Amino acid sequence: MVIFEIESRKNVNADALMEKYHHKLKKTEDRALFVELVHGVLRYKNILDYYINFVAKKGVKDKKILNILRIATYELLFLDKIPDYATVNEACELAKNVNKNQKDFVNAILRNIIRRKDEIEKALERVKEVNIKDFLSIKLSYPKFLIDYLEKSYGFDKTVKILEFLNTKPLQSIKINTKKISQAEFLKKLEACGYEYKVPELNREIVYIVKGNIKESELYRDGYFYYQDLASSFIVKWNRDDFEKASSILDLCAAPGGKTFNCAEVTRGFVVSCDVNKSKIERLRENLLRLGFDNVVVAENDALTLNEDFVGKFDIVIADLPCSGFGTIRKKPDIKWNKTKEDIENLHELQLKMLDNAAQYLKEGGIIFYSTCTLGHRENEDTVLKFLEKHKDFSLISQNTIFPDEYKCDGFFIAKLKKEGNV
Repeated sequence: MVIFEIESRKNVNADALMEKYHHKLKKTEDRALFVELVHGVLRYKNILDYYINFVAKKGVKDKKILNILRIATYELLFLDKIPDYATVNEACELAKNVNKNQKDFVNAILRNIIRRKDEIEKALERVKEVNIKDFLSIKLSYPKFLIDYLEKSYGFDKTVKILEFLNTKPLQSIKINTKKISQAEFLKKLEACGYEYKVPELNREIVYIVKGNIKESELYRDGYFYYQDLASSFIVKWNRDDFEKASSILDLCAAPGGKTFNCAEVTRGFVVSCDVNKSKIERLRENLLRLGFDNVVVAENDALTLNEDFVGKFDIVIADLPCSGFGTIRKKPDIKWNKTKEDIENLHELQLKMLDNAAQYLKEGGIIFYSTCTLGHRENEDTVLKFLEKHKDFSLISQNTIFPDEYKCDGFFIAKLKKEGNV
């Protein structure tokens, strides 16, 4: 079972694991339900466990049986289209295949949840009266350390708004390849193909696909778009003049490539696009061919190791560095459960080491765009502050947190850091 594998292996690539099972399902509706159930259980694991443990006083020791109960409880609480009896019957059949002795147990637990739903909800409200953070940890399903961490950075009320939004379901977000097609022409083609879409006001070259799998379309094969979230598009959108006039740009940790492609669209110069992962580099090359960009060089490079060939060569370095990824929880709800306080601290130190190298790759007067797809001061403002304390030849031009609840996209952070001198 996918959920069992995700839970059992720390930092497993949940998307890749899901894709493996996803391809085995032939019907579109079966694929959609599969994603709904996996993401739903990961998104609301704490509240599902609260319901299960309320009626199973001794808990559920068998992890596979527990995950069958979680899936069924998610259907009971969140999916109106599936009748309760169908959910219970399907869960019992699954339990019989795992452990035939547990079928009656599963049946009893689920029927008790259905019968005692109001009682369980009232008990949860009493938790709210005793300890609001315990209540939020259950109701919104987040680890307590993450609630505390974000509260320390942004305050309690803002944290609640962020966590509520991160539990919403994201739409596919794509960026029009303006080297190949105009925004107006692209939208006409979308409509002709029958796709439902929305266009955010903050960047009209981003399109949200409301309905339909656009990756299987000719529009994808013809290179008219690439995948990019609104948040990460702001690096180039808000600093277009810098990217247009730059003769040399380094994308230090480029995969999956959105920012590289965005740079290639607007710059008059060239882009060196790097990653340490060979398979990701190959996908970058494939996408560059599909999109038709001829001003990008792809290179295998470890951002933690100083590359002497890069020293003093670039006008701009994009340092979109490894992070805890809390801003992407809508798309990757497993992140809630596979990151710790220690991970945040370790990533902060890692970011500083990579930025030390990035600083050396700039020409005088060059710019580092430091970004993360996470939230919380330690990996964002604190990393910038520590960098500036060490690198006195840099100044902070701007830093912005893209709050997901305000911008209706991923949570993101961007800092613009300028080196002394003139390019």
